[in-house]
Amino acid sequence: MTRAVVLTGGPGTGKTSVLQALATRLEDAGVEHGAFESEQLACGHPWLPDRLVHEQLAAVCRLQRGYGRTLFIVAATTETEADLRGLIAAIGAERTFVACLRAPGDVAAARVLEREPARWSGREALAAHARVLAEAIPRLASVDLVLDTDGREPEDVAAALYEAYVNGGAGPSTTGGESA
Repeated sequence: MTRAVVLTGGPGTGKTSVLQALATRLEDAGVEHGAFESEQLACGHPWLPDRLVHEQLAAVCRLQRGYGRTLFIVAATTETEADLRGLIAAIGAERTFVACLRAPGDVAAARVLEREPARWSGREALAAHARVLAEAIPRLASVDLVLDTDGREPEDVAAALYEAYVNGGAGPSTTGGESA
């Protein structure tokens, strides 16, 4: 059975750091998995649209399944329910657990401004968009668990996610949107 854990959230919520911490935790536990940042499939100019990113992600997951991997950890900024459902379909897992990483809009925007180079022309717009997405993404219907990242180390967030995944299984909850 193939399973997936999707980490979603706006820019600056800690998806990359938590993905790395969760991958390390799984590796330390001897759990075979593949870990991806879907944005890397869009990177370049022009930025590729979601449908092309999803097409690539589906191909990568199909190849990984052929190599024997049955657990995928995927980080993605899914701005709408349709985008999140498209991402889940592209992964093609039989069971998927969706965790939304959340930080206050001003915190997410500050993190974006800190990490992005000042010379990048899209920096301010991304920070402003991070503020909007900080409120919108945690409300998506397919989110199973919301984890706050403000003031927390990525390893601590990954530990909470690991416990929720292990104890709750990799499948959509019936309630969705539980905060931790």
